[in-house]
Amino acid sequence: MARKAIILTAVLVLAGVIYWQNRGKPVPTGKSVVTNAPAPQFTVTDLNGKTVDSASLHGKVVLVDFWATWCVPCEAEIPHLVEWQQKFASDGFQVVGLSMDDTAGPVKSYVQKKSMQYPVAMADDKTIAAFGGVLGLPANFVIGRDGRLIARHSGVTDINTLQQEVEKALAEK
Repeated sequence: MARKAIILTAVLVLAGVIYWQNRGKPVPTGKSVVTNAPAPQFTVTDLNGKTVDSASLHGKVVLVDFWATWCVPCEAEIPHLVEWQQKFASDGFQVVGLSMDDTAGPVKSYVQKKSMQYPVAMADDKTIAAFGGVLGLPANFVIGRDGRLIARHSGVTDINTLQQEVEKALAEK
């Protein structure tokens, strides 16, 4: 029993030291990887029952966004995605939202509340695996018109960086 108390005390002291050393420091931003690999192939059914697959999106610039209703950085990012979908749709841009929530009920309410006028589906294990796993939210994948992966972002990402990637991809015909 005394040994457990000592271990617990040590863990709490260590956590306190880590917190104290890092207080006030900016939260690290997400990891961004630039690539030119073929984008993952996927097929999902959105919340309205419509099939969305990567083959039907070929020729468009696609931003695949893994997110969740409980994710604060996701909530900050979504209004930008909604705006971009409206602004760039006629240029061949498509957002696809893939929720990491456990059930669709809260997601449907959230989508309606946030006026997310792009396909939103529940992420499944097969789709998550196709994208190489999702280790932090939001996770964004920018796919060019040629079906190649332009960039992958994991975690909080500067919204201006994401927008620049999208606009650059849209400018390439």
